[in-house]
Amino acid sequence: MTQDSAPFSSRPRKIVIIANPVSGGGRALRAIRRHIRQWPHPDWNIEVLTTRSPDHAGSLARQLLEDPPDVLGVCGGDGTLNEVASRIPDPPFPVAVIPAGTANVIARELGLPLGPVAALEAALGGEEKRVDLGELGPRPGRRFLIVAGVGFDAYVVSKVRPGLKAATGMAAYAAAILGCLQSYPFPEFQVALGGRTYTATSCLLCNARSYGGGLLFCPEADMSDGFLDVLIVQGARRMALAWFLLRAWLGKADSPEWVLRVRADSLKLSGRKGIPVHADGELVAGFPPEIRISPRAFPLVLARKT
Repeated sequence: MTQDSAPFSSRPRKIVIIANPVSGGGRALRAIRRHIRQWPHPDWNIEVLTTRSPDHAGSLARQLLEDPPDVLGVCGGDGTLNEVASRIPDPPFPVAVIPAGTANVIARELGLPLGPVAALEAALGGEEKRVDLGELGPRPGRRFLIVAGVGFDAYVVSKVRPGLKAATGMAAYAAAILGCLQSYPFPEFQVALGGRTYTATSCLLCNARSYGGGLLFCPEADMSDGFLDVLIVQGARRMALAWFLLRAWLGKADSPEWVLRVRADSLKLSGRKGIPVHADGELVAGFPPEIRISPRAFPLVLARKT
């Protein structure tokens, strides 16, 4: 067993699930509730808390600090998990992912079951693994487990239609990308890291290999290596960018001369107001002057290896 992993299924415990009833049309939450009605684990107590508004998941997680459970399950999309990580970046309990969203990037990255009941069962007998946590600073603010984006991809996030997303899933992002390739003005900003400064029109800060919809941008990214894999896009090459994105969707991480890949544990940003930013697919207010990584800061639950 690795140093940052430990089993935690040997004594009676309590799991609390924070569930987003909107994610996935509520199907995952309904499946969890059906499973609880015939709960097969007398040595585990279980409680379900449902969110009522954006950021409510983070507030519910903070309330649990007064009487911590043994495991916190998060039933929702990657954005719901982001709310929890942003509000309690160093929780006293491991956090289990119960996928219910559109892309479920974290679950796919970690090889977790995508079915909610299977994910819950895996969490009860799982292992704790601490992963890196990104932070948009300088003051404590929004965190991210998967990726932060500045520029084009954040603009795409802002243009995804919620109704279309609920109805078609990832197709809503494809539609948004096509529209944004025509409308985004590609303003430039500066990225300073490793003693150099780069001019960018878009920047991805990847903590994980996976990206929403199965796109591959940073094939060497590792959630526990203490670094961000930074992808810097330069210029406003609309057709070339479309081809680059298509290749990423096909699992090909191309490196044309206008795309740079750098690794860093921190970096500084500067640019004009209004450039969009997202963290794990959730839009962020303001332009962060700093982004950094906290190594092995956040405890997640992995399915036990057999």
